[in-house]
Amino acid sequence: MIKRTDLEERLDKAISPVMNDNTPGMALLISQGDEVIIRKAYGIADFETGRKISPDDNFIIASNTKQFTCMAILMLEEEGLLKLDEPIERFFPDFPDYVKKVTVRNLMVHQSGIKEYFEENRWQPTVFATTDEMMDIIKNLGDLDFEPGEKFSYCNSSYVMLGKIVEQLSGMSFGQFIETKILSPVGMKKSFAPDYMNDRPESLINGYVLQNDGSFKVAAYDMLQVGYADGNIQSNVDDILCWHKHLYESKDEIFLSRKRMNECFANTRLEDGTETGYGFGFFINGSKYHEGHIEGKHEIWHTGGTAGFISRISRFVDENLSVVMLTNYEGLPKNELFFKIIKEVFA
Repeated sequence: MIKRTDLEERLDKAISPVMNDNTPGMALLISQGDEVIIRKAYGIADFETGRKISPDDNFIIASNTKQFTCMAILMLEEEGLLKLDEPIERFFPDFPDYVKKVTVRNLMVHQSGIKEYFEENRWQPTVFATTDEMMDIIKNLGDLDFEPGEKFSYCNSSYVMLGKIVEQLSGMSFGQFIETKILSPVGMKKSFAPDYMNDRPESLINGYVLQNDGSFKVAAYDMLQVGYADGNIQSNVDDILCWHKHLYESKDEIFLSRKRMNECFANTRLEDGTETGYGFGFFINGSKYHEGHIEGKHEIWHTGGTAGFISRISRFVDENLSVVMLTNYEGLPKNELFFKIIKEVFA
């Protein structure tokens, strides 16, 4: 049951201590069925001009991109261009021998064992790297951390590689594929997937990083912020709601069959049968491998974080409820704030 009485007032009280006219902020959308319950913005979009955030503004959704990446791979599978359980050797013939045993599916469900590029002392060369240059960086990270299927280990490297597979099989850049084959057909007309930092849409607001002295610094628009197929989509709350309506309410098969799409929402397992709490680009409820799930709720969700931006996008299936939280505030305790919001929604 959603408690709607004075909900906006209660949310303002929970959010205002951490997001106000002196901080970066967020756009928040809460929708149930055909009704948008809350569509509101908090905080500052641009400290130089003093402009406040609007719900119309675009944010980088970072790792929430991964669900779109998986959809692209499933589209290519439906076209007969790949198989999920085939080794990735044909796509990366010059990589170490592990490509003979790592499968496309392993990449999608974070069970590949490939090392994470986005770690301390590893990400520095990626600040200005193109996708092709990223392939060389990942190729030289070394051997697997574990045998494919043995463990769940969240891996951005795997998703950059999935993006490269999309490029190889489609003949398009990853961003072009996502924009023309998924975003536009679904109706996400104001969303973008830039392939490189020389293309910054005007709709994107500044991302800010909290400094040790309490001030906020604009995050540089480089590849560390832009991302690859692991996190390059820029969107707004309305377009994300449009996406949710297609995923969870529509019967249309605009770009992918419903049978394939529904596979994204199924919990995956390790070789020993342990559930991971992850599908194809979505977290499914809770798991010992990750935190952030709302107990007692069937929740399909994901978080995202990059330089200057954080996102949390959730669907509470039984309640037919979408909660979209997009922020330009790196340093925000996202789960803590999200739980406060949800507490008021389900109060």
